[in-house]
Formats: sequence, structure tokens, C-alpha cells
Amino acid sequence: MSVETHRVLMGTCGWKHQAWNNDFYSEDLPEEWQLGFYSNEFPVVYVPASDWLDEDDIAEWTEDVSDSFRFILEIPENVLKDEEKFVAAINKAKSLGDFCLGLVFQLTPELYGDIQLIQKRLDEAQAVAPVCIDKCGTPFTSEFEQFLQKQNINEVWNGQEEKNKSVSRGPLSISRILGDKLEMSALRKVVEVCLSESSEDCVSVLCLDGEPPSLEQLRNADTILNLL
Repeated sequence: MSVETHRVLMGTCGWKHQAWNNDFYSEDLPEEWQLGFYSNEFPVVYVPASDWLDEDDIAEWTEDVSDSFRFILEIPENVLKDEEKFVAAINKAKSLGDFCLGLVFQLTPELYGDIQLIQKRLDEAQAVAPVCIDKCGTPFTSEFEQFLQKQNINEVWNGQEEKNKSVSRGPLSISRILGDKLEMSALRKVVEVCLSESSEDCVSVLCLDGEPPSLEQLRNADTILNLL
């Protein structure tokens, strides 16, 4: 899906969804082959923290996907606060090499005021891959928003709020959308925003979330993109 143009990379949040068994994944497909099967159809996957932080060796994932496939890894606030856990997470992310497209810091207001810590974490993380910030539904303080502008860091867009144009565009733009209930007109608007973020200097990614993510809606989004 859209691998040829890379105007917008489209995928889902996670590939391990029980509800996809006997539907997207055939009944006789071993679980360890699911990532390879997924990567044959989609060019990117957003990996929730619970799906990778406790894995022993995520570098093995690269053996199951094509050279152009990419992972986005989520780092929760509790890991950002803990030096030892954060270093371990960054080392795991580093083991993916170029397959790691980006990292997402999940933040709540408790960390907005600790800009010194966030700066330190960003310096370490950006040596591995571009970083986006997920504010987890809570508004940024004006000070933290200004900090993001100076750092050229994008926030993860949920498709519901107005796109925050005051935060400068960075090298990675991520839209994480609950797409199963979107009408086609609303889905088109989401795709148009993602396309507007795409440039030679910014990779735009649209990831559908849900329990499970709607593959039908993701294919609809790809069809819309190809018509624009």
C-alpha cells in the first residue's frame, strides 16, 4: 500500500491482533510468520510499548520484513522517567538500525515541566531515530509547546482535534487514528492532512488504531490517497 510513492506510509498499531486470526491471517499461519505476512501488505507498523519493551531481541524482526519496511516504537512515560529502563529501550531500538523509522514519547503534564529531562531523553533518542510526542489527550503548556517548536518536534495527531500548526514540522509526522467509525468524508480529510504533511524533509505516517484496527478502513484510506 503506497510503498511505491511513499507519499504517506500507512499501517496499523500493532500486528498481533487475535481478531485478525482466521480473517486477515489464515487459520494455518503460524504466529511467528504474522509479521512477515503483515509486511507484505503494509509498509509500516506502530508498535505499542507492551509489544516490544519486554521482547528479548527485536532485531530478529528485521529478518521477517523487506528492506523498505519500517517500525515506529512507543516509549511510555514511566520508561522516560527511569534512566536504566530508558537506556535499555534505546539500545533495543538501536538494534533495529534503519528499520526504526521513529520513536514516540508518551507524556502527561507531569513531565511538561521537566524540560531538562526531556531534552536529555531527546538527545539520546534522536541519535537513533526522529522523535514525535504523544500528549495522551492532555494539552501542552505554552512553555512546553515553545520548547517543541525550538526542537522541531511534531506531536502525534489523533485526527479529532484541530491540527496544531503552531508546532513546527519535524522530519516525522505521525497520525494515530481510531478509524473504524469514520465516514468516508472524514477519512478523506484525515488523508488530506497526512498528505499535506508529507515532503522531501518529512515522512508522513498514518496508523489506524482500534480493537482491532480496521483493515477495511486502512484500504479505504489508501484508495483515497491514490485518488488525490
